[in-house]
Amino acid sequence: MTQNTPENPTGQPTPPPVYPSAPAATAPQAPYGQQPPAYNQGQPAPYGAPYGAPATDPGKTMSIIAIILPFVGFSLVGLILGLVAKSKSKKAGYKNTLALVAIIVSAVFMVASIIFGIWLISYITDVSNQLLEGCSNGAETITINGELIPCPATAP
Repeated sequence: MTQNTPENPTGQPTPPPVYPSAPAATAPQAPYGQQPPAYNQGQPAPYGAPYGAPATDPGKTMSIIAIILPFVGFSLVGLILGLVAKSKSKKAGYKNTLALVAIIVSAVFMVASIIFGIWLISYITDVSNQLLEGCSNGAETITINGELIPCPATAP
């Protein structure tokens, strides 16, 4: 035989060799320096197009809500939502400054409300103790912080 192919004893043609590292068939590439064809301006880009809509931060809306909640009296809920929004944004690869602000504002409002609650309880306790001590002596009125307060009538 004069051909440069290996001999096949069965007489059938041999298939071409298959190389496992051969690249898959791809679309023809544009020559160097040329841009690929642009999509039609009137139609949306197909799914998976390289220039689709920009991705959005998944925790942005939640962090805005978390900033508002402490101002209407829900600082604990605002703190929790701020932490969740921060976590969601971090997992998605975003830096969510609004969530950090929500966490700080919620924490400040929560500490302020705890301090106010402690002051209010001590004030009410002090006034009620003065009222009880003054009225237990049989007086009809008592002066507390410059105000004249009548004692409740006691049954004989």
